[in-house]
Amino acid sequence: MMMGMAKRLTKKSSAMRTWVFRIIALIIAGYGVYAFVKRDIGSYLLIQNQFAFFDFEEPIVQFLLDYIAVLGLFTAIGHYTFGIIRKLY
Repeated sequence: MMMGMAKRLTKKSSAMRTWVFRIIALIIAGYGVYAFVKRDIGSYLLIQNQFAFFDFEEPIVQFLLDYIAVLGLFTAIGHYTFGIIRKLY
């Protein structure tokens, strides 16, 4: 979706632009992995930890960036997995 929006803005296809966006996606996904491990989100997903602890001293911007990066991680995983499945079938 983001690539489509960028395409409409520039009106011209470019391999360089594609690679720049892929690198940005890789950076976001990499930070998403870090945030996923740092915040121990896996234990919440697998219901190993039933109590959600929020540090109210932490800046809200940092909290939101971490969770948006985790969202970006799973979005990238879904996007590239779907692309691989589409090529196979």
